[in-house]
Amino acid sequence: MTLTLALLALIQQVDPLAPRPAQESPTPIAEQIPLPEATPANALNAIYTGQWAVASALVEKLDKRDPVEALVRAELYLAAGSPEVSAAALSELVARARELPQAAQLASLAQRRGADPLPVISRQRMISFGAAPRRFRPGTVSGDLEADRLRPIIQQFVEANDPEGAETQYREAVALLGNGGRAEIAQRVAWLYYTEGRDQDALRVAREGRSYQAPEWSAQAAWVEGLAAWRLNDCNSASGAFRYAALGTRDSELAAAGHYWSARAEQACGRPHEVAARMRAASVDPESFYGQVARETLGMVRTPPVQVEAPSDRTLRRVEALPNVRRAIVMAGLGRRALADELLRHQAAIGEPTDQPALVEIARRLSLGSAQYYLGTNGPRGAKVNISARYPAPAWQPNNGWRIDPLMAYAHIIQESDFRTQAVSPANAVGLMQVRPATAGDIARRRGDSPPSVEMLKIPEYNLDYGQAYIAEVRGDRYLQDQLPRIIAAYNAGPVPVRRWNGINDKGDPLLWIESLSYWETRFYVPAVLRNYFVYHAQAGSTPAALKDLVEHRWPTYPDL
Repeated sequence: MTLTLALLALIQQVDPLAPRPAQESPTPIAEQIPLPEATPANALNAIYTGQWAVASALVEKLDKRDPVEALVRAELYLAAGSPEVSAAALSELVARARELPQAAQLASLAQRRGADPLPVISRQRMISFGAAPRRFRPGTVSGDLEADRLRPIIQQFVEANDPEGAETQYREAVALLGNGGRAEIAQRVAWLYYTEGRDQDALRVAREGRSYQAPEWSAQAAWVEGLAAWRLNDCNSASGAFRYAALGTRDSELAAAGHYWSARAEQACGRPHEVAARMRAASVDPESFYGQVARETLGMVRTPPVQVEAPSDRTLRRVEALPNVRRAIVMAGLGRRALADELLRHQAAIGEPTDQPALVEIARRLSLGSAQYYLGTNGPRGAKVNISARYPAPAWQPNNGWRIDPLMAYAHIIQESDFRTQAVSPANAVGLMQVRPATAGDIARRRGDSPPSVEMLKIPEYNLDYGQAYIAEVRGDRYLQDQLPRIIAAYNAGPVPVRRWNGINDKGDPLLWIESLSYWETRFYVPAVLRNYFVYHAQAGSTPAALKDLVEHRWPTYPDL
């Protein structure tokens, strides 16, 4: 305080009517704090760490002519705990950036604070283009009360590995069941016999289930009949049963499997004139597992067909100039993948359907695997993309580098998370490869590192590192013999069941082993991952050794990098 001000203060104490001393204006907070350079990266860092004064000051210094400024400002205005913003400020932002993903939320907030309703660009409804075919468990027969009563009872015998007890229950109730219920319960009993190695009994009960000619369940029973007949070296019965399954199911993967195994059975029976036609039937869909195996067997092209022309350079330049796409490119460069992903998805929902292939290509170039997979499987009505769009291969580098074929990791990721980095399962498996935190913690401690947090496992570089580290540990289990189908099965079910499945009567055939796994989820998971792996290689113009081995009915080893 200056001498003059001190004297005035003293006079004020003596004479209350004397003039008060002038107060010195405080230095603005933004000037008290040393600010970093005013860049979108620094502003976002301040926002996400709750440094509101710094964030506000940096945002005000950004160039409003740059579309990234509006995005960063929207992040500030909507961040939890950030200072309240006036209706006027919210309205101003919406008015100049109606295309933002946050525009509707900003407009709603402005209206709650007294602003008039604000127009934003409406989102189109996104529809599914479909994904790669996946084997499914048929639904239970509906409207059959006896089947409803019997189903949980049969399940108890399944859990007790008691097929004879299950069949006794079935026989006692068969007269009260409709044909659909009979086919379903017969299939369940036959499958239990099959997994217990009782092939003759499995054949007998499965054949009975097929005879009821019930939609789907008779085809499922025929599939078990075919497997049992094959293990019994009865190629004629196997061929007929597999063909019935192929023609009687709505499951495209099972249909391809039925045609493939029917061709194998015809070959075993010495009828080569039937083999090629049935193998061609198996090859119809190059995105099915058996479609890939059949195409390699026949020497056919394995790459899925191109249905949409690649976007021209002119189209790409036009789409890249859209404000949301410009923002996405910057965010991807800053490592803000989630924001970049959101921007591209939102642009697809508000933009032209014909821009979809360009958005997919931009996501691919930015290594935004989640955005590419989503845009390859979802879009506005009228949008079209190639099948290759749903097989992202982003240029990610795990911490500690790649130790497995990256295409194998991506093959797992499609099944595990659809490339959703933030995915968390009910079992608390996290991220791209659905790594369990406890498993990652064990691996980290063995390395002498600190266990990663759940949030760290949502980062691709960490998740891929721990996912492939777990695969490396599984490969070291001598009971799995470093054989590819067993390693994939162990990634899904754990090593213990896979060791037990070494006792399956697979006749030395890895495909028969896969089809004989007792866990339906793993039985469907293994061929799905292999299919993804084969399609990835087809798109890369290569044929993996594992596919060649399966065509020759040999056990493939796990591919090295």
